[in-house]
Amino acid sequence: MGALSVNPTPGLEGIRQRAEPEEYFSMALELLDQNLGKSPQGSVLDVGPVCGENISYFATRVKRLYLCDLFLRLKIDQEKELPVEALWRHLDYPVEAFEGILIWDLVDRLDGEQTERLVGILDHLLKPGGIVTVFALGQSGITTEVYSFALMGDYRVRPRRQRHLELPRVFRQNREILDLFDAFVPVKSFRYRNGFREFVFRKNKL
Repeated sequence: MGALSVNPTPGLEGIRQRAEPEEYFSMALELLDQNLGKSPQGSVLDVGPVCGENISYFATRVKRLYLCDLFLRLKIDQEKELPVEALWRHLDYPVEAFEGILIWDLVDRLDGEQTERLVGILDHLLKPGGIVTVFALGQSGITTEVYSFALMGDYRVRPRRQRHLELPRVFRQNREILDLFDAFVPVKSFRYRNGFREFVFRKNKL
């Protein structure tokens, strides 16, 4: 297994009992995997809740996987009443360090100005030709519950409720998400029966 860098983080109170969203086949993950296949010595950044399945998944695909749970860090910063700008200190990685970045549904938890700042940082961190995958819940999605997205193999994704963590959610139409990520080239977008949406963006090659 390649080198692994984990930024450890803490948590919150329980959540209403409810069935987990159904597992689904991720077209975005398949596209990311195809792109990573061109750079087997590459690096991936995962900013979602730390998930053992995801560590195992990327162990055979890239040389280095970096983990930084921005969802939990955002909650901790909010509880400390820190400005949202404090969140970006956790993304202090070298320029053009990654072939792939997974931000999951983080944009559902940020306002437009914060998302624009995030996009600028992603552009700074991603190598030319690299891929960013963005997930978003549907309009009927739960407003505060946070999920990890466990990668189960064969491009299957299993949403898993993080019972220790809640964050307010902002619903965005597809067009708004595409506009916020206009620094990148849109590759594909997908919508699934469980209401989840996926967007794949590529950084232009020089």
